[in-house]
Amino acid sequence: MVANTELQRVGTSGWRTGLANLLRKENRAWWASRRWLVHSVLWAVVVNGLLAFMLFVIPQAQAKLTGDEIETAEILSTGVQVLFQLGPFALALGSIILVHGAIIGERQLGVTEWLLSKPVSRSAYVLSKLLAHGLGVLVILVGLQGAIAYGLLSLTMGRPFPLPPYLVGMAGLAVHTLFYLALTLMMGVLTSNRNTVLGVSLGVLLGGLLGAQTVGGFLGTAVMLTPWGMAMVLPAPVLGLPLPLSIWLTIGVTAALSVIFVAVALARFERLEF
Repeated sequence: MVANTELQRVGTSGWRTGLANLLRKENRAWWASRRWLVHSVLWAVVVNGLLAFMLFVIPQAQAKLTGDEIETAEILSTGVQVLFQLGPFALALGSIILVHGAIIGERQLGVTEWLLSKPVSRSAYVLSKLLAHGLGVLVILVGLQGAIAYGLLSLTMGRPFPLPPYLVGMAGLAVHTLFYLALTLMMGVLTSNRNTVLGVSLGVLLGGLLGAQTVGGFLGTAVMLTPWGMAMVLPAPVLGLPLPLSIWLTIGVTAALSVIFVAVALARFERLEF
């Protein structure tokens, strides 16, 4: 009987060949070790530590110095701006650091060549990296930190923070973070040099954010059509402020670029020689 056999034949074929086994391998690296715990604590300190400082420490210190209490609405506005303007940079940076060696590391060690000698398709290899790391990034960097931040904002407000606009902001934050994950994975396929992967990914992140701020005045509302403009405008929908363009258009453009990066990575990996 099948239940009594030690090994079972996997019936998938085509581009899905080996995907389930590779996903188990990648997910085990995330969830069967302390990796998830280390990064949960690390990014809670980085993202929500700063948010808590802006929500609770700065207002109290300023009230002691000036003798005037800061209005809750002003504190919340500052907190939302910190979360959705600095948060995209921090989480994108974390995503780049986490996945920059996902493909290159195995290529340099010969693991990739060994895996591809098995019944594993090249598409399954790339997709396993994308799906497993994407899940880890979404759960730990975006979901967990977003939940903690929501609790901090609600605590400051004295009642639950409005959830629908907050979820819009979190959707933008998730897509922005996955944009850099897809970019970094693509660079891991296009080059075998870690420094090049980090240089290009960090250059796009830092150069894009600085460029959006410096030339945003010349581009006008068109800057919202870029991933870098998203970090500038995400606080607005969360705070209920009007925008010249729908935030969903910005999120859609960023998501489309991420899909293009994945497509390029898949196409290029099919032609790599090992």
